[in-house]
Amino acid sequence: MILKELENRLDGLFLKSRAMSWDNAGLQLGDVENNVKKIHISLDIAEHVLGQAIQNGADLILCHHPLIFKPLKTINTADWKGKLLYSLIEKGIAVYAAHTNYDIDPEGLSSHFMQKLGLKEGFAIQPYSEQWYKFVIFVPPEAEEKVRHAICSKGGGKWRDYSCCTFNTRGTGTFFPQKGSQPYSGQVGKLSFAKEVRIECILNEAILEDVVNQAVKAHPYQEAAYDVYRLENRFEQGGMGVAGRLEKPENLHDFLKSLKDKLGLDHFRWSKKNRAKKMIEKVAVVWGSANSLKEKLERLDCDLIMAGELNEHNVQDLMAQDKVVVELGHGISEKWAIEGMYDKLRAYFAKEKIDIGLSKSKNGYHVWRYDIGERI
Repeated sequence: MILKELENRLDGLFLKSRAMSWDNAGLQLGDVENNVKKIHISLDIAEHVLGQAIQNGADLILCHHPLIFKPLKTINTADWKGKLLYSLIEKGIAVYAAHTNYDIDPEGLSSHFMQKLGLKEGFAIQPYSEQWYKFVIFVPPEAEEKVRHAICSKGGGKWRDYSCCTFNTRGTGTFFPQKGSQPYSGQVGKLSFAKEVRIECILNEAILEDVVNQAVKAHPYQEAAYDVYRLENRFEQGGMGVAGRLEKPENLHDFLKSLKDKLGLDHFRWSKKNRAKKMIEKVAVVWGSANSLKEKLERLDCDLIMAGELNEHNVQDLMAQDKVVVELGHGISEKWAIEGMYDKLRAYFAKEKIDIGLSKSKNGYHVWRYDIGERI
């Protein structure tokens, strides 16, 4: 598959439109006319990851952390990033990043931590919701199926595990064709009555234009009548971080001891205000950096906060709220994204019958953390 087509598919699969405004998700590097036969998946891109990709015969590296995050003023081999970009270009390997758009995916890391920690009643710490609209179009009965198919083919009426959700009402429309018009039915200069079907569905902002254009294109009228209503409804679609409740409260010491087995960790940092015995029931998890969510975490009703990284002052503020703080390390907390993105692509390629091979980086993430609090 040529990169240009694959880029469009990846944009839809990883919902690039959901990426934060400050992020740089999507295709970062590559010849859009090149053929992609194999994808290598990694959290970061570094020299050893490039070596693995070359060894596996990859044409594209799918990464979580963007290689190009801030605008580059120069590209040369004097620094590690310039050298890496030169090597990628020389080897003809493209780069695609799924970053904050993957972070908020309800089937991504939030699902992983919920399952691994056994959390129930999960909810996003910083919920994400797109702007949604209601699209209404009026069609003659004989064109109903054709127009509905056009709407659904572009994602209209899709919500979670359901697709092509529409509501259809039959009624009568009136129109008065003026001189020069070419009406589908009725006569010029006479008030006409026509049986019509009102088809309506909800859709998000990302696909609004495509759905409207496709429906109008499939419509038989010279001028299709349709309405677009902006909805005030907010439909939560994942978000940053996840919080939930353990099946039953656990002693802090027992909970911390079980973390290594549950998450496959070698070590982690943890800290709390005092050494008094504490029971853990409500747990919050933020992978990567949790600093931007500090105020939300302060207000959150929870006993323990697990984060990829937090600066020292934020840790002190959270401990002052009698919350236990666990720090895994930025890369460690997100390393499971490699597995998640791999599984997502594998399922998609199998469903769409796309012949592109996949490989996973064995250690495509950086291990680093602040040294805060007690060790276990």
